[in-house]
Amino acid sequence: MARLKKLPKFVKLRKPEKQVKNLFDLKAFAEVAAKSAAEKNELGAYLEVIDEGEGITTYLFEAKKLGYQGWRWSVTIFQADPVTEPSLCEVVMVPGEDSLVAPKWVPWSERLADYQALQLELERQAFIDAANAIDEEEAAKAAAESDDVEEDAEEELAVADLEPSEDTKN
Repeated sequence: MARLKKLPKFVKLRKPEKQVKNLFDLKAFAEVAAKSAAEKNELGAYLEVIDEGEGITTYLFEAKKLGYQGWRWSVTIFQADPVTEPSLCEVVMVPGEDSLVAPKWVPWSERLADYQALQLELERQAFIDAANAIDEEEAAKAAAESDDVEEDAEEELAVADLEPSEDTKN
């Protein structure tokens, strides 16, 4: 067994420090950060904390901003160990489960194809409407002509009733 040498006098061995509880109130730190980012009366109640691991913690607060129903203020903090001062990573608004969000991005080529298909459909419908209008005009003309023919036929019958027939002459 190796023999330990005597340590010099200037080397002092210290006992490890007891586990120190967090010296900083991270929730209060996060709330102050969120209040500084939000407008007056836009920060709601504390919702939850998410431990991201490796000293990173995210605190979520209710957002009362108009037009952002269901959104949350998210404050992410880094703290290497309980005795070091925490660092603010980010303060952002994130959508919640029931929040209204923008639709998924659609590539330009797909949007252009949809637009072109819509234009083609509108042109086709305009052509059909024009054809129907022409058919209606022709039907109206035909109806007017048939009315004229009927009137002529009625006049002929009326004139025939007034003229003596050949049968009555004999």
